[in-house]
Amino acid sequence: MKLATLITISSMPFAAFAGEPPAAPMEPAPTPADWFVGATYGMLEADSNADHVANGEPYNLVDPTIEEFEFDMYTLHFGRDLNQKVLGCDLAAYAELGYISGDATLKDYGRALTNLEIDIIPITLNLKAEREFYAGIKGYLSAGIGYAFTDYTDNYSGDDGSDSGFYAQAQIGLAYDINENWEIYGGARWLYLEDLDFGDNGVQLDNAIGYEIGARYHF
Repeated sequence: MKLATLITISSMPFAAFAGEPPAAPMEPAPTPADWFVGATYGMLEADSNADHVANGEPYNLVDPTIEEFEFDMYTLHFGRDLNQKVLGCDLAAYAELGYISGDATLKDYGRALTNLEIDIIPITLNLKAEREFYAGIKGYLSAGIGYAFTDYTDNYSGDDGSDSGFYAQAQIGLAYDINENWEIYGGARWLYLEDLDFGDNGVQLDNAIGYEIGARYHF
């Protein structure tokens, strides 16, 4: 037995010289949590020029008042961590699809006459910067640009239709890592809405700001 073992050990260097390649080192495991999906819910408020519209066509009201637009916002997004740092912040890029729905009630002498219903579907590409402060608590900033499709209904005149226009947004808030895969977050969102059109009723929205909560899964 000892002789056989000695022969085996002695033959190993000769096998190397004979051209047998050494075993390749194992590649490191892929970095987990590169990709992610997420969803948010938010509430927004936006001023409009609806009170001026009420004094002209198609309303011509005597004492008009308007309850400004309040919106519910739902979003879904899909993206990837870029595994890069800028000023100590982790960068990520993602695409987002949103659905924004709201209305405003128009009154004359305190009596509700109609409400304007507006739906907005934005599609954006976004860049996010995130930095951990303490024990899984992180701060984030993000910004995105894209295009939005609008749909409106004027229940007073019966007018309805759709349009589209440029859209932009920005977010700021805090996030918390529940575990390696799940995080929750919440913060404020600013929307650029001035380029969006809502048909012949002449209604225009100002930029909106609101609050949101969300969850994200990394895989």
